[in-house]
Amino acid sequence: MDNVQANILIIDDNPKNIQLAANVLKSENRYNILFATSGKKGLEQVSKKDYSLILLDINMPEMDGYEVATILKNSEKTKDIPIIFLSANANQESINKGFEHGAEDYITKPFQEKELLHRVRSHVDLYAYRQSLHHKIDDYSILLDQYKIAIDANSLISKTDFKGKITYVNDEFCKISKYTRDELIGQPHNIVRHPNMPKNSFTDMWNTIQDKGLWKGIIENKAKDGSSYFLKTTVLPLMNSNNEIVEYISVRTDITAEILAKEDIINTQKEILFTLGELGELRSNETGQHVSRVSLYSELLAKKYGMKEEDYQLLKMASPMHDIGKVAISDDILLKPGKLTSDEFETMKTHAQIGYELFSSSKHKILTTAATIAHEHHEKWDGTGYPRGLKGEDISLFGRITAVADVFDALSHDRIYKKAWDMDSVISFIKGESGKSFDPTIVEIFINNIDEISDIKRRYNK
Repeated sequence: MDNVQANILIIDDNPKNIQLAANVLKSENRYNILFATSGKKGLEQVSKKDYSLILLDINMPEMDGYEVATILKNSEKTKDIPIIFLSANANQESINKGFEHGAEDYITKPFQEKELLHRVRSHVDLYAYRQSLHHKIDDYSILLDQYKIAIDANSLISKTDFKGKITYVNDEFCKISKYTRDELIGQPHNIVRHPNMPKNSFTDMWNTIQDKGLWKGIIENKAKDGSSYFLKTTVLPLMNSNNEIVEYISVRTDITAEILAKEDIINTQKEILFTLGELGELRSNETGQHVSRVSLYSELLAKKYGMKEEDYQLLKMASPMHDIGKVAISDDILLKPGKLTSDEFETMKTHAQIGYELFSSSKHKILTTAATIAHEHHEKWDGTGYPRGLKGEDISLFGRITAVADVFDALSHDRIYKKAWDMDSVISFIKGESGKSFDPTIVEIFINNIDEISDIKRRYNK
């Protein structure tokens, strides 16, 4: 306890009883003792000052202690003040009635001094602790309200019940979704779900929060007018005192501008890479559609292989750079209509290393991937390829896929040094190179999906 004295009110119609109790309590030097000689005066005293404890006699004229206790406990201001009945009524009926009227304790007269001191001290300390706790709760409540205001002003907030139905949305959520609050409340979050979002993302989210975990991720949503927006999202369960989930809360930040800027950068990079790839092919008198076809073949094979979307999209964007190193090969070699000499072929082979060196020092993933593809698309599964003689899975998956796509397209179209092969001959050659030039798994995928490969070839056969 601190040095502030606790106010104790003694209500008794007998001044001698008041004096006796006061003298005992003053010995502790921690209480400020006040008194009233009737129930009515006691209630007047309570209205003027804050008290930590009331010692209350039962047998008083006009208004007995039970009535006083009832009034005190029914008042919002005084209901928490502990009451100890201090009475000569020692029978069990009176004691029980005292507790029924809200007393925290009951002491019979004549009282023992040590008993009175101990019980008063216990109730005063408990009351002080409760008051301190209430103040802390009030402070926390104020802080939480302030946090809510701050978060509401800068984030998109929604809450759902344990079945996933929306129970609350803030103004920012309504603003970006273009739905009114009435249109959202009671609806599942599917109302704003964009079809671009994979179902497994929401399955993962739901499983995580049902296990009382916190889920974080980026979600693409659809507004009422059909437009898209992107949110950095945190979802967590809210639980009661029994650790049971009662609802879920989602806090989101709008990152649409950042996502669109990133997509714009990626699209620009993709366009530049395709343009560079087409320039390289044009210089060697080959169709510019070659890079488009190789890109689409590579994407298809990567998908069927089971590559993650992020990776097969990266391969699709970077594969047009597979032959970019040819820009450094002289026209005498690059445009030679006949077979190259061994020295000329050695020079031609350097395009793989040159292509790698063009992009290998970049910090951008798309360009470092382009460097890898340029470097490895002439490596062979059996280790007889160039420039490094890599073997098997030492060759990156990007390089192994591009190798099949590039050879298929080169054989099935006219080049300066040869005419296009028919499809049966091309397919037969690729089958025959399984385990030699090419990864057997990728060859199998190629053969199993030859109809889709052929469709790409027809659509881009210029």
